[in-house]
Amino acid sequence: MLKSISLALVLAAACTTSSGPSPMEACDDIASATCARIYACFTAEEIQAAAYPATEAACVTQLQAQQGCAAETDANACDGGNQTYHASEVDPCLKQLDGLTCGELRQVSDISANSPACSKICAIDD
Repeated sequence: MLKSISLALVLAAACTTSSGPSPMEACDDIASATCARIYACFTAEEIQAAAYPATEAACVTQLQAQQGCAAETDANACDGGNQTYHASEVDPCLKQLDGLTCGELRQVSDISANSPACSKICAIDD
């Protein structure tokens, strides 16, 4: 059964360390990838029971709103203290999300547990 799957859209920072998508674009893309996997792997009944919207597009819109994607900037993307936004980690995160099997997705309540690259988007620099 579909658990309430969450992906902390780990975005927010004082500065960007590399070229790549803006924090807003990254947030939007991660929301899209997350919903794509959910709607590919679960039945309509499971999705409804978990209180997700009826369509993937509505899921994306809802997740983007919940995460505040439209307001994400370099200045507010990473909320973990001394963390910095790393745009170069967005693509590896998206690839890991896209590569999740339905079996993997069904075993976790936090998608980021199976997509560790996502936790590198906002990180403390050495």
